[in-house]
Amino acid sequence: MTSGNKAARLRALFESPDTSLMPFGVLPLHARMAQQAGFKAFEVSGGLSSWWLTAMADVGYLTMTEVVDHAAKVARAVDIPVFCDADTGYGGPVNVQRTTRSFIDAGVAGIHLEDQAEPKKAGGRAGIRLVSDVEAIGRLTAAVEERERVDPDFVVVARTDGYGAIGGGLDEAIRRGLLYRAETDVDVIFYEGLDSWRDVETVLRETPGPAYAIPSRKAGPTPSVARLTAMGQAIQIIPFILPGVHEVWQLLRAVAASGELAPIEDYRAHMDTFKGTEGWVGWGEELLALSYEQVSRLEARVMPEPRNALAERPASTEGGECR
Repeated sequence: MTSGNKAARLRALFESPDTSLMPFGVLPLHARMAQQAGFKAFEVSGGLSSWWLTAMADVGYLTMTEVVDHAAKVARAVDIPVFCDADTGYGGPVNVQRTTRSFIDAGVAGIHLEDQAEPKKAGGRAGIRLVSDVEAIGRLTAAVEERERVDPDFVVVARTDGYGAIGGGLDEAIRRGLLYRAETDVDVIFYEGLDSWRDVETVLRETPGPAYAIPSRKAGPTPSVARLTAMGQAIQIIPFILPGVHEVWQLLRAVAASGELAPIEDYRAHMDTFKGTEGWVGWGEELLALSYEQVSRLEARVMPEPRNALAERPASTEGGECR
């Protein structure tokens, strides 16, 4: 299976003159949220995936096959393109080609590959080391060659951590971005961990072709989409699942502190205020790719006879609630 039309749609988003907002999460349900809210693509975060799936730091803990298997579940859940973090490509050139092919076969529409040396660090963390120019170019070239063999629409993004790496800075980030643009056929340049929106504007101005940057929190509030577009930011991630940790933690702490379920009941009452509106998703069942109603219709069509023995048993005059 190739990513086909989804990859072409992702490519079009990166090549658009307007900044595309891209929800940034982990789970198939997160991707379903993005799709039903009307967004045109979804990104699987490498760092957040390590946290949500394993409760481990983003240090390359997940293997390539684990990441691809998870990304395949996300891609199958939605009709919009899925973009994914592929870390360093998980090895040498042959491993990078296997990684690229595996993501394409999983139905993913594009990946980004970074220029960090092993052991890799999370973006913006201290101690980041970069591979040599030759190794970085070889890593990206291997991915591009596999893309051309299997699915030319598949998007390959070159990420540089040159800004925050040991011996790095703004000039090194720009040098790396320009080098990868000139020496490889990657589709997009991605700058990680910049400390100001002024530096973001500088790297985007200096980089030909599609490019974007993810700054650190030091950069301050995100500019308007109109401003991002004027800067040349190809995409802007939306870390919308933050409440899925922070707010859930506060709710659990409230129950623990009170020793009662009242905080949960209060939250359920808050949820119920959305019934009958587009904001209502129940416990998540309104977001499912395969709904209970679809299952019931299928079962009624292909096996119409009652199969539950309880349904054929005469009503009992005794007993209580079914468990």
